[in-house]
Amino acid sequence: MSAERERWELMRATTERIVAGLPAWDGESPAVLVSFTDPKTQTRIGHWFVPATAVPQPQVKPQPSGRTRRLHVVPDAS
Repeated sequence: MSAERERWELMRATTERIVAGLPAWDGESPAVLVSFTDPKTQTRIGHWFVPATAVPQPQVKPQPSGRTRRLHVVPDAS
């Protein structure tokens, strides 16, 4: 097995393990699209809908003065 294929399989297994820990979406309630992307190639590994209530709320840490927080926009590849 090539190193790249092995790396891809490990990432895929990790994403499936993360999603398996989330509740299944019922198809009707508000949902969030969770998408996993290979940081090296920017290829989508997979995506799933999960109930919006299942998404953990981010913990906001106080920022030191003079430090700016930035958002990273990821284009939809579909």
